[in-house]
Order: sequence, then C-alpha cells, then structure tokens
Amino acid sequence: MKKKYRRQISLVLALVMLTVLSPVPVRAQENVADEDGWVNFLLICNEGMSNRGGNVGNTCMAVAMNENTGKIRLMMFTWDTFVKYEGYDIPQKLDMAYRNNGPEETVKVFNQNFDMGIELFMSLNYLNLATLIDDYGGVTVDVSRAERNALNSMVASKKENIQALQDANLLDQLMVELLAKEYYLSEFGPDTHLNGLQAVGYGWLQYDSVYNCCIREVEVIANLFRSVSSTLADEVVLYTDEVEKPDIHDSRRVVNLDHLTEEDLEFMNTAISPIFETSYNNLTENVIISIALAFARISFLASKQGVDIMDQLEYKVLPLEAQQPYDNVAGTEGHLIDYEANSKAMKEFLYRE
Repeated sequence: MKKKYRRQISLVLALVMLTVLSPVPVRAQENVADEDGWVNFLLICNEGMSNRGGNVGNTCMAVAMNENTGKIRLMMFTWDTFVKYEGYDIPQKLDMAYRNNGPEETVKVFNQNFDMGIELFMSLNYLNLATLIDDYGGVTVDVSRAERNALNSMVASKKENIQALQDANLLDQLMVELLAKEYYLSEFGPDTHLNGLQAVGYGWLQYDSVYNCCIREVEVIANLFRSVSSTLADEVVLYTDEVEKPDIHDSRRVVNLDHLTEEDLEFMNTAISPIFETSYNNLTENVIISIALAFARISFLASKQGVDIMDQLEYKVLPLEAQQPYDNVAGTEGHLIDYEANSKAMKEFLYRE
C-alpha cells in the first residue's frame, strides 16, 4: 500500500525539493513555464562556504520539467569546459562565472554560450548539500570497490576541512557534530546507502576523470529526488475529487489536491523546510505551489496506471567533447567545444517530446 501512495506523490515532492522558496525578496513570477509547459532552472553546487559565489562551482546542472507531461530531465555540464566570457580575451572555464559573481553570473554566461533562456536558479555549498541529503535519509547508488576506496580518502579530507573551519570559529560546534561523524564506508555494490557527506564525496570523486565525476554527481542528485519522495511519502497521502478518499493511510496526512487548505500548504512547507534553509535561489512561493499542483495531478494519474514517473527521470552529461583529450588554453587544460552543436544536443535532450 505504501508503494502505491509513494507513486502518487513522488513527482510533486521531488519538484518541490528542487524548486524551493527564495530567502530574499525577488520579483513576482506567476508563470515560469513556456508555451510547451517546460520549466527550467540551473542547479549550482560549490566547494566553498557561501551559497552565492566566490568558490569553485563544481555542479552546473540544467533542470527541465514539463508541467503537462511530468517529464524531468537533468543535464550536467562538466566544469572543465571552456566558454566564451565577456571581458576576457581567451576562453575561461565554466566555473569562472560563479567565482566572479555567483549564480546570477553563471546563468548569464550559460545562456549566452548555449542560446538558452534560463532565468531561475538554485545554489548551495557542499556542507548544505550534505546536510540536505542527511535530512532526507541519504541516497542509494551503485558504488564500485575502487570508488569506495577513493571515497574514503575524499571524506577524510572533508572532515579535516570541517574541523579546521570549526577551529577558526567559522562553524559552530553543532554543525561540526552533525557533519564530522565517522563516515568511513565499508560496503560497496549496486545498492550502497550513502549519508550526506559520503554522497557529496562520491559525487565529486575525480580519480578517474572529470566526466565520470560528473556522471556520479548527477546520479547523486537524481537519487536525492527519490529520497525526498520516499521520505515524505511516509507522511502524506494524496487523492482528488475523482478518486475516493483512502480509508487506509497509516496515520499519514490525507490531502485532497482539489481542495488544498492553508493547513495543507503549511504542512508541506514545514516538511520541506530543510531545503529552504540550505539554498539561495530566485523562486517565489506562488510559482512553487502552482507548478507542484500541476505535477501532482500528472503523477497521481500515472500512479493509477501503475507508473512511477520518478522511474522515468533522465540525466545526461555534456559537452559532446567531454571524453576527448584536453585542449590547452594559455597553460590551462580543458575542453574547447562546438557551441552550436552542444546547444543543439542540450535542447534535444531537455525538451524532446
């Protein structure tokens, strides 16, 4: 029974997980979907302490969601990609924009290079991402023996960084106790469960290649979608006027999508409050709720046919040149790319029917 209900809410909760309330005032955005129903935003994660820039932006991921069909696609761009950057005579690495002026600059440069029209973004650092993953029970991924060994080395280094920040009074003791636990991973295999810091370390392993690192990272984010859905499915059951109210709900909150109350909305906001507290973004509550309701109905109808839309979540890593040998630009190694071909590949993946 729980599996059935989990299907009903998986997509709406995953959507709300990524499209979070803004911590700062922004202009009202009543409708962010284009004429074909696509909603787009850029997900950015970095290695530093700030959510707003100044550090290496390891993750630059375009997210596309269709409020008419329920499709969700994640497109990760490797950070060793050279891009054109106004004000510089030579190409710069993709993460330079984030170092200079945060997620707003990243969105601007990304759009200019790949002919995209993305306006929305979500940005958070590795400590906040680790905390967020822990808040929703961790993630389950396929970890090889080599990845496990490399991960343990990565986590040890992160623990040292956390302790150094605490010693410098940049982190309070509560944060240290939360994150600087024993993170040694003994298990490996297709169903390996990772806690927050392990998942971040796994997603940023570069021992074999940047491309494989990005594959791991997008897998972590995709499974974070599923973890949020699974965690909150234990708390909520959805139905509509066209479907009889469920008699069995295991003491979970029962919500009618056709008649949401203020208490329902408050419950949802409380349930996903960890996301509010960890990210910097430019979305509004009205946009979140309107899109979430559209996706909830799609997910609900699909569940009646035995389909879990989250199982159809797709992801891809670009640029097309990501697995080719590095080019050298003024002593810096990275990938020089065909902008037009990559723009076409990106749009075909994100927006194909």
